[in-house]
Amino acid sequence: MPHVPGLASLHLGASDADNSPTAFADFSNPQSFSNAQIAAVRLLLIPLLSVNGSAALDITNNDPTTLTFNSSEIANKTIKTAPTKNLTQSLTTSLVDELSLSINALGLGLLNVTTLLGTVKPAVLAVLNTVTAPVDELVYNVLGALGVRVGEADVRVMGATCGRSVLVQ
Repeated sequence: MPHVPGLASLHLGASDADNSPTAFADFSNPQSFSNAQIAAVRLLLIPLLSVNGSAALDITNNDPTTLTFNSSEIANKTIKTAPTKNLTQSLTTSLVDELSLSINALGLGLLNVTTLLGTVKPAVLAVLNTVTAPVDELVYNVLGALGVRVGEADVRVMGATCGRSVLVQ
């Protein structure tokens, strides 16, 4: 049973629920996010330069964790744990992958930084992953030695049924 445990999923940007607090609290309705103004330079109310952007960050495992339950574990309602081990690696990878930036000068779209970043993204991710992988291992082991676990998913199978075999053409 593959599962990707995680700690958080964050979005930075303008939400379609920004003007409606009740919409923001409605978890049954998925929200969409768009670029928000990050910085602006004005001269006497004349917009000279603005930077707009958004990002999505996920703090999860990079790969699913497979948990296998046999019949006695199901009968005994055994709990198995899927830990989150890639805290900084998943954070930096998702930030680079989901980053959107644009620069406007005098109200004109000057530079789409997202497109420019797309050309260097593989190299940036490779460098970041070589740094963050050992950091993740260190954080996971130190926290584990202290008895602290973050972003774990405890899974218990309450029951399983197998139907009658059927030949399908």
